[in-house]
Amino acid sequence: MIKKLPFILFLMLSINLVAQTTNTVTIDWSFDSTPSAAGSANSSRTIEVGDMVTWNWYSGGNHNVKSVLNSNETFESAFFQNGGTFSKTFTLVGTNDYVCTPHANSMFGTITVVAEGVLSILEAKRLKFETFPNPASNNVSIQLPSGTEKATVHFYDSLGRLALSKKVTSIKNTIDLNSISSGVYILKVVTEDKIGSQKFIKN
Repeated sequence: MIKKLPFILFLMLSINLVAQTTNTVTIDWSFDSTPSAAGSANSSRTIEVGDMVTWNWYSGGNHNVKSVLNSNETFESAFFQNGGTFSKTFTLVGTNDYVCTPHANSMFGTITVVAEGVLSILEAKRLKFETFPNPASNNVSIQLPSGTEKATVHFYDSLGRLALSKKVTSIKNTIDLNSISSGVYILKVVTEDKIGSQKFIKN
């Protein structure tokens, strides 16, 4: 049994290493790369421990990536003027604020690191729904996924304030928008066990 123990320990370690998966998140790093930017220019991401973030910048401008004072992990790239790449693997759970030093007001973001496996759990609880039309002026319809009969819809303005809250069903799914002002909202749809969100524009 003693001779078999090292083999068993090795086997368990091997299985554990195979089970762990790491991902790489890419951020297009340029002017206006902020938490509100669309697509790969969005500078605030949530990753798991062990995942890597790669910042790519392709054009002119004297840019770098540097963690700020309250960041959970410390990192700093060189300055690149004609394109470059910087990568960082995050190993600690926590939040990491960062900026481009010369352009801190227009290039900034946060990398939030969660424990391994958390994102897959969150994905299982994420509600996928459709809104139409978007943008909309008077009414918007919420199409719930198959099997979801009812939900509560919340509209949050750009300051995070709740502007409107309505209940919808798979049949009665149209919401009157005349009580809220024109602007950009985060629309959250909540069921008993799932939640989803989208950006919504009221004309």
